[in-house]
Amino acid sequence: MPARCRITTEERDRVARLVGERYQVVRLLGRGGMSQVYLAWDRAAERRVAIKLLDAGLTGSVEGRERFRRETLIAAQLDHPHILACFDSLHRPDLAFAVMPYVLGRSLDDLIADGCPLPWPQIVALLVPIADALAHAHARGVIHRDVKPANILIRDGDGRSFLTDFGIATLRTSEASRAEVSQRFGTPEFMSPEQVLGVWDADHRSDIYSLGLTAYVALSGRFPFDARTPVGHAAQRVATAPARLRAVAPEVPRRLADVIDRCLRREPRRRWPSATRLREALEKAHRHAPQVTPARRTA
Repeated sequence: MPARCRITTEERDRVARLVGERYQVVRLLGRGGMSQVYLAWDRAAERRVAIKLLDAGLTGSVEGRERFRRETLIAAQLDHPHILACFDSLHRPDLAFAVMPYVLGRSLDDLIADGCPLPWPQIVALLVPIADALAHAHARGVIHRDVKPANILIRDGDGRSFLTDFGIATLRTSEASRAEVSQRFGTPEFMSPEQVLGVWDADHRSDIYSLGLTAYVALSGRFPFDARTPVGHAAQRVATAPARLRAVAPEVPRRLADVIDRCLRREPRRRWPSATRLREALEKAHRHAPQVTPARRTA
């Protein structure tokens, strides 16, 4: 287990006392900026689950608790086979946690960490369900706002992909949620141009841009802009047009490259009008691509 995921007996006992007798805490899965995630056994449902526990320093903050509550509320409203559901949650002034399915696997970010492009059939198979998951969320007024490789989980065994982490998502029907847009930012490398500019009402087409950028990086092994820092990438995204995908990854079928390139138009009106249309375009490009499937990368 990586050092960052080690858990002492004292910490396990402390978390067990917090989450109650229903859940048997097994180990730490990871730590984020706002929370820790633990593997646990749900005694009542007899299944493994992941428990996301709000950091103690934020539990005492009304703003921190409200953000966490809104995240779990949004996740609970979504019912899609490629979105991790929220089974249970608790929100108190001194404690906040959410219970989600446990998925054994890796993120897309883990797969592309070495900068090597992935085979295009593999990427299409992963992203079509994610586009459908976004369509489901958008239909319910939810904008994810942080679509990136690290938030796409791939299950070991069957390769099923899941969209995760609605931590900075907004609910467009909620004034309180929309009011936070200027205070909560996504990941600079994968922000849409309008997010970079701080546009308060960036809509579903912002997620489409970020998913397209995710596909571009996975297919080419590089970003479409030449900058040394995440902020530099974000600045170029506002000012310049990205390099066409086939200019850096000529092995990608033309129809598929055109689909991805359309996601990355600077003006939202020039992108795919919906995640459903994007999903359909990806499926069509796959059907019409040359039937030469590269070997699937396993490492």
